[in-house]
Amino acid sequence: RTKKQLTTVMRYSMSGMIDNLLSPDLIDGVSTRLVLVNAVYFKGLWKSKFQPESTKKRTFVAGDGKSYQVPMLAQLSVFRCGSTSTPNDLWYKFIELPYHGESISMLIALPTESSTPLSAIIPHISTKTIDSWMSTMVPKRMQVVLPKFTAVAKTDLKEPLKALGITEMFDPSKANFAKITRSENLHVSHILQKAKIEVTEDGTKASAASTAVLIARSSPPWFVVDRPFLFF
Repeated sequence: RTKKQLTTVMRYSMSGMIDNLLSPDLIDGVSTRLVLVNAVYFKGLWKSKFQPESTKKRTFVAGDGKSYQVPMLAQLSVFRCGSTSTPNDLWYKFIELPYHGESISMLIALPTESSTPLSAIIPHISTKTIDSWMSTMVPKRMQVVLPKFTAVAKTDLKEPLKALGITEMFDPSKANFAKITRSENLHVSHILQKAKIEVTEDGTKASAASTAVLIARSSPPWFVVDRPFLFF
């Protein structure tokens, strides 16, 4: 009953974006005493919206080399973009898609050459790297094409937190939650995070529109996300 009530509350607070965070075996009717849930919902509208009539099925080549026909968003507008290389000279490019208000943006990065696997550039990207992107990007009139997609990830943060030195709250012999209750010794067994993001013509759900008519690929330059990519 408790799990059902928590699931209902989460579904309502997240506008249906997040579901099934609590697996059947997570809540033990004998030992579970407390479940803390934090829900964050974000809906970002693109500063420059993608027009629905320009969404077409196009070819996306997955990491295993297989091709799929997927809905692709497209528009012609001015975007900040740039490129750089890894220490071993593997070039990759990146672009900023600002949300309305311009205080938040989505960043997309992918290898410049289709023959370069995404895994080859991932180890070289950090918060410092992303900061350097932001300072070097320049505005260009670009034709942008990217998949309309939904991504879901579920993670138990227990081990990452322990790796950062946050260990006592997970240890039954050391955890101290006396300010919550003195009648029982409590400790944390799991810290779960589930994230979902949807990218559509209107913007992003995490759960001034411009012309969107596709033109000849010769000019202006194109930024086509038709293979594995990173987004931030």
